[in-house]
Order: sequence, then structure tokens, then C-alpha cells
Amino acid sequence: MGLITWIAIAVIALVVIGLGVGVFFSGLIRGAEIIRNNPAVQNITQEAKEFLNSNIQGSSISSNVLVITTNEARYRIGEPVIITVKNIGDETLTFSDSALGLKFQNTNTGQMYGVATAKVMTELIPGVSKTLTWNQQDGSGNNVPAGDYTATVQTISSSSSSQSVSAQVNFEITG
Repeated sequence: MGLITWIAIAVIALVVIGLGVGVFFSGLIRGAEIIRNNPAVQNITQEAKEFLNSNIQGSSISSNVLVITTNEARYRIGEPVIITVKNIGDETLTFSDSALGLKFQNTNTGQMYGVATAKVMTELIPGVSKTLTWNQQDGSGNNVPAGDYTATVQTISSSSSSQSVSAQVNFEITG
């Protein structure tokens, strides 16, 4: 151990001796409770949990070849939703259109929304990602309602694999 570590241990030992073990540890526990009950700490903790739930636990990776993420867990109405799709597999993936078959579903209402796109088969080679933006509008140009949403992409079957691959991510739109 370094000199600073030994000095810190000596200072803590002197404080424990001077205050008494019971007073030292009760003060330490009380300080931890104050920090834990601080509204700023609680808010950050809640935001971190929501972000992880939406972007890690909410992400569904099928066959360990495709992942989809959002840049935020929560969006305001009208705020662009940035979606990143990455091929983490070993084979090139083929999609039915230039938006990689991206679809959005309001999980509260079941309503589906798509992205205006060119109907051109698109390939995503291994290790490459593509970023797409959704303006939160339906097919008529109206903003979609607030709620919980799932974004999904799906490949089309290729000659080397007879199954399609899909992935999804959850996020929220707030009013």
C-alpha cells in the first residue's frame, strides 16, 4: 500500500479511538442516510434506473446479431427520437427498406407507426451501425400521443439463414 493509504488508515483509526467505535459508526451510518435521502441523489438514481430499464433490459437481442438502442429513455412530444441499429453478428443482415424495417408501437394503445422510407433492400454488414431519426409523427403528419413505445427492426430471410432476426427497445414520450 502507498503512503497516502497508510495515512488515511491512521487518521480513521485515530478518529475511531477519539470518538469511540459506536459514535464513529453511527455517524457514518447517519451520513449515508442523509446522502441517500437527498432529493437530488434520489432523482439521479431513478433516472439511471429508468435509462437502464429502457436501454439495456428493454433491448432485445435476437440470436446475438442485432441490437437497437435509443439515445434517451424519455422524449418530449415532438422531440426527434434517435434510433441506432447495429449488426453485432458475423454475417451481413438484409432489411426490406432503407429504414431497416423500423416500426414503432404505442404499447398503451397498440397503435403502430412507421417511418417514411425508400423501398430499397438495405444491407448492414457486421460491426456497422445505422442511425435513424423518427419525428414522432403518424402517416398523416400529426404528432403521436404521449405514452410508452416500442421500436422494432426486423431483417428479411437471407440465403445463408432461413430465419429473420429482430430487436426492440422501449422508450417513453411525455406530454
